[in-house]
Amino acid sequence: MTDQGKFARFLITLSAVVVAGCALTVTIKVMNTDTEALYPPRLLDQEAVELQVARAARGPKNPSRDGVECPTAMEARKGNKFDCKVLVGYNDKTVTVEVLDDQGELSTTAS
Repeated sequence: MTDQGKFARFLITLSAVVVAGCALTVTIKVMNTDTEALYPPRLLDQEAVELQVARAARGPKNPSRDGVECPTAMEARKGNKFDCKVLVGYNDKTVTVEVLDDQGELSTTAS
């Protein structure tokens, strides 16, 4: 009877060690997971950006997005900069856009 009790305690101890090892392995895997893959980057609203760029280049009286070319899928990350082209009359104007914060607040500079 005592041999069976010792064997049972050995199996319980071995099982606990195996479960702890598995838990440790899963924890290490989760901690090393790339968070970019889990949470894709926030992108700017393309239409809103083009409308703001049109207002910067043409003024508030002609806010049409027609003739505005901006890069697509721009990330809403502080410090991100990109240029848009705006057709004003027969000329192209370049508007530099800078993302001011992670919420998508923008600064535009027409040149």
